[in-house]
Formats: sequence, C-alpha cells, structure tokens
Amino acid sequence: MTDNPMTADSQASAAGEGGAMHSEDAGDWRSSIAEPELRRVADKFTSPRDVVKSYAALQSRLGRSVVKPGPDASAEEMAAYRRQLGVPDDPADYRLSLPEDLPDNLKPDASAEALHQDFAAAMHEAGASNDVVQKALDWYYGTLGQSVEQQERTGAERRAEAEASLRHEWGGDHDRNLAFAQRAVRDFGDDDFVSMLETQEVAGMKLGDHPTFVRAFAAIGRRMGEDVPLSGEPMRGEGSLQSRIDNLHALQDSDPRRYASAGVQGELRDLYGRLYGSQPIVGSEGRRL
Repeated sequence: MTDNPMTADSQASAAGEGGAMHSEDAGDWRSSIAEPELRRVADKFTSPRDVVKSYAALQSRLGRSVVKPGPDASAEEMAAYRRQLGVPDDPADYRLSLPEDLPDNLKPDASAEALHQDFAAAMHEAGASNDVVQKALDWYYGTLGQSVEQQERTGAERRAEAEASLRHEWGGDHDRNLAFAQRAVRDFGDDDFVSMLETQEVAGMKLGDHPTFVRAFAAIGRRMGEDVPLSGEPMRGEGSLQSRIDNLHALQDSDPRRYASAGVQGELRDLYGRLYGSQPIVGSEGRRL
C-alpha cells in the first residue's frame, strides 16, 4: 500500500496539465485573441496568471467602491447611497464649526445663522458630505477674514493720508480746526448721525475721516462758535483773553498811534489765535471758507 493516493494515471494526467499550463505561459497565449481591443489589453500582461491576479484585484476594489444607483433606484437605495457618501439624513445633522480665531465682527448674528441653515439645506440637496460642507465654510470665512483685514489696512492708510493732508494744509491750527469740526458734529448731529459718520464710507474712507467733510464741519463749527473759545481760557472777566483784546481795541480812541503799532497788532493777532486759531479754515483747492 502506498502513501500517495494518486495512481500512475492520475499522476500522468496532472503532469500533462501542468505541462500544458507551463507551455501556455511560455508560449504566445495572446495568439488566440482576435479582437483588437482585447488584444491591446492582453499585451499589457506577460501571462494568464497576471491577468487573473489583475482581475482579482479589480474585484476587490469594486467591492469597496460606492456605486451610484441608476435613475430607477428606489428612495431606500438612494438614501443608502447618500449615507455611504457621508451625507446626513437631515441638514440639521451636519456637524460644522467656525474658525476659533474668528473676529467678533465676523461672528454670525441671527441673520447669518439663518443663511447658514439655508446653505446647509442647499448642500444637503446637492448631496454634499459633512467634510465638503465644512471645507466650504472654512474657505468662506478664511477669504472673508482676509478681505476684512485688507479693508482695515487700506482704511488706516487713507486715514493717515487724510490727516497728513489736513495737518499740512492747516499747519499749527490743525487740532483747533478739528475741534471746531467736532463741535459742529456734536451740536448738529445725534447718535445716529455719529454712527453714520463712523460706518459709511466714501472712496474707501469713513465719512467722518474724509478731508472734505472735516473741512466743511470745521468751517461750520468755527462760524457758529466764534464767541466761544476752544482754548479753555476764560472768555470774559478780569484777566481773560477777551478782556485784554477789548483793552487793546480801546486804544483806537485813546491812542490811535499806539494801536496801529506793530507791537499791539501782533499781540492782537496772538490773542485771537489763542482764542480761535491763527489761520482761517482752508477748503479744497485752497479755497478760503
């Protein structure tokens, strides 16, 4: 009795089959493929064994892939397909977050929250996964933040340019003329007016910072309050600036020669400058207001 259960005939048969397979591997196994398209595919492989291995790998990948249902798919099939893609069953089930470093002025208010809900509903209808929607939000707020930062830099540059222009134009009276403008804003405007000046823009600059506006309100403030000094010094009474001015003007009658002297006229100019500024308000294009 032998330990090998194979008979001589079966051994010969196996040897013959193995020889045939070896012969097929070694020979031109593609010669029986007549179709040109299939022959081009076969030319990519060196043996039938490679073809089988490639086919097995393809089957494995297909088993892990997500196949979109056809147009006649049922609602259950479509729901299962969307779940495979990572789409929640309801738009409210998206798990989304905003950037942690989002500035306060960009944090969503009630109206923005409503827009977020509309956006999530639209993305859900389009079949977007949670990752896709989160990526879209990250891009939006990142781009918005960069835009706001650029606007703030531009605004700061233009405010600096406007202030430099007015300082050059007004010289030593810049601060005094600015105080006149602020006085006019306080007297004529309410909180809503001030808010408008701080929020509305003209040519990329806050309205309240625009040189044309500042010039105009400086002129208004100066003309409406020429009897009210901005220096903080007493206007009337013994020892006040106005008292000294009145005394000097009295020289027109008592001592005209002295009144016309350079010393008295220079002192008058200085006193008026201390009360109201030494220069008139200068408008655009050098116009005196």
